[in-house]
Amino acid sequence: MVSAELLVVPENQNAVPDTHNVDRIKRNFLANLNQELRTPLTGILGMLDLLSETSLTEEQLDYVSSSRSCAELLLESLTNAIEYSSLTSGTTGHTYSEFRPAEMLQAAVAAREPKARTRGLHLSHLLDPQLPEVAISDPHRVRQVLDVLLSNAIKFTSSGEIEVIASAAPDLDGRVWLTVSVRDSGPGIEPTHLPSLFSGGNRTDNPLSAHSPGLKIGLPLAKQIIEGMGGSLRVQSYPGQGSLFTFSIPVSAKASETAPPLLVQPTVATSRRILLVEDNAVAQRFMKTLLERRGFDVTVAPHGEAAIQIAHQAKFHLVLMDLQMPGIDGLETTRRLRLLPSMAVVPIIACTANPSSEVWADCTAVGMNDFLSKPVSKSELFTVLDRHTSSKIRFASPN
Repeated sequence: MVSAELLVVPENQNAVPDTHNVDRIKRNFLANLNQELRTPLTGILGMLDLLSETSLTEEQLDYVSSSRSCAELLLESLTNAIEYSSLTSGTTGHTYSEFRPAEMLQAAVAAREPKARTRGLHLSHLLDPQLPEVAISDPHRVRQVLDVLLSNAIKFTSSGEIEVIASAAPDLDGRVWLTVSVRDSGPGIEPTHLPSLFSGGNRTDNPLSAHSPGLKIGLPLAKQIIEGMGGSLRVQSYPGQGSLFTFSIPVSAKASETAPPLLVQPTVATSRRILLVEDNAVAQRFMKTLLERRGFDVTVAPHGEAAIQIAHQAKFHLVLMDLQMPGIDGLETTRRLRLLPSMAVVPIIACTANPSSEVWADCTAVGMNDFLSKPVSKSELFTVLDRHTSSKIRFASPN
């Protein structure tokens, strides 16, 4: 059951509604809806991933693959609908922070590569060496747009290849224009139909509706995000020649700083220890199984208080932290863990069903080092772990 606050209608029907209160109720409702639906989807997708790695016949694997595709479509439609509603109602906006463009683009491609491979598609990326090492923008929103474009390219391309191309060009005002293109070898679209791609959920006008189920609000969402960041989203496509979607946004490039000293990690036995803080039993089982298969020693804490108690008794190389838990939440748990000498520089990775820019800003404010969105994909999980479990790691200083 999705929880929501009760909106009491005043007896005076002519009274002007409290706009601030209505907006707050909308925000709370959307956040609760997102959490309540993404959490079980995390379990469904996770269990299907584990099932696919067991001994199954070709027929059974096909059933698992079909089930996962349906769950992914539901997740995509849910995410886009909630984000589109939030943006159009003005209940959310943009949160700017530092990010590494090349790393973010590579992670987005890696996350979609398994899906592309199952469809027989070659997915690649070409990154301009002039990309700023560190930029300031809204990385969550940039990743959202790239995910929409990649999802569509994979969905509507039956054979051939998909390529992500990124470049950067300085502007006169000192900013850098980041340009990212997603090119596919799909069927293409009639030029007269291109404007209606951004028309939202109107199935009769949208040329994509005849080729795939689901809500067609991904591209309208992407367009609204990019234009809200002061950029543009455009498309070129012709029947039989594929499509090219390109967005350009202004970012602030941050000058490279002298790297802080590298911290040498303990022995391998210690460096493989992970504290998993997660209250959902299905998510616990999925993450623990996945990590143990990769060779990590995993200790599970079902809530924040337990995590703090465990951290007093044992040392860990990395913490995976759920944000919404009973008792103290993941943010407060992180604050308290950072007070322990043994946890001062241990990487803490946020895992949340609410991957908004605002939440990421809250995570960095308490000293978290990275961010994973639920449902957590295997590729992104291990990309993050590889970044933080090498023999030498540069740690971000907790705030």
